[in-house]
Amino acid sequence: MEAYKNVTQDLLINFPTPGTGYNSQYRNMGETQNTGIEASLNVRAIEKEDYGLNFSFNIGFNKNRINSLGVMDDFGQNTNWASTQIGNDYVINVGQPIGLMYGYKGDGRYEVSDFDFDSGTGVYTLKSGVVDNAAVIGTVMPGSMKLKDLDGDGLVTVDDNTIIGDSNPTHTGGFVINANAYGFDLSAAFNWSVGNDIYNANKIEFTTSNQNGQYRNLSTIMADGNRWTNLDPVSGQLVTDPTQLTALNANTTMWSPYMSRFVFNDWAVEDGSFLRLNTVTLGYTAPESMISKIGVSKLRFYATANNVFIITNYSGLDPEVSTRRKTPLTPGVDYSPFPRSRSIVFGLNLNF
Repeated sequence: MEAYKNVTQDLLINFPTPGTGYNSQYRNMGETQNTGIEASLNVRAIEKEDYGLNFSFNIGFNKNRINSLGVMDDFGQNTNWASTQIGNDYVINVGQPIGLMYGYKGDGRYEVSDFDFDSGTGVYTLKSGVVDNAAVIGTVMPGSMKLKDLDGDGLVTVDDNTIIGDSNPTHTGGFVINANAYGFDLSAAFNWSVGNDIYNANKIEFTTSNQNGQYRNLSTIMADGNRWTNLDPVSGQLVTDPTQLTALNANTTMWSPYMSRFVFNDWAVEDGSFLRLNTVTLGYTAPESMISKIGVSKLRFYATANNVFIITNYSGLDPEVSTRRKTPLTPGVDYSPFPRSRSIVFGLNLNF
């Protein structure tokens, strides 16, 4: 078991320098601290002439903290996967860890009951006292995404952003199992992570239809029957009547995909905990009495599989992901990654 405290000083920070002819310059003035415990355990459970079994286990707990930003105040960082539509979606605050996700808290969707309806004009008007999200999502109508008003002013604006996720795991680790019996050998290597959040940017992009992606195929999360709709599935006609619109969406749970821009809220922050079987190898070594007659001292056949399976509740392709690497200040973003491949290798070891 090891305990550690690691303080790193003079880290580079992109310091804004307006009025100088340059937007910014890198300066050595950041300080971070990592404290934690790492433990490992090796167990020889069975050790016999013809068979055996042993385990190797390791686990680590780490706490990260920003100690200083030099002369800078706390600031936000933009992952930029959606250009400037979302703005700063991470925050860098002294006394807190690197990797804090910053966005809105979701509050479901607007229902027909949130509006007054003018049958003469067919226009829905938001009722007095209902929180208005128009500054963030654009025109508000029945079925629109609803966000929480954290400052209580009746409007959802950039002031209602808050910390909604943390990419740092509670603990990580792995274990290896090695076994052998009568010429056969087996090795299996696992690893895990618990407690880290993932910023699923794909989930936002492929469930949103706006001026930048109106012809994009949407995710199955937004399939007919799941998302809010204003179209009668039988006639294909637009429905405006409040009673009919309520009945039409009685069994749907998602909001309408149309909004003016991409919005980062806690719906897109998911638990990235997982357990993965990275590698498993099964081999067989022929008895010496069998192969010595043909001038061979060792003959072993084996098969190795990589990326065998993963157990996770994460909805994306892979919870071991961090795609926005231009800056280390925005870890844990899942945006258009390549899926991890699975492979099986067969081989033999032959000694003369």
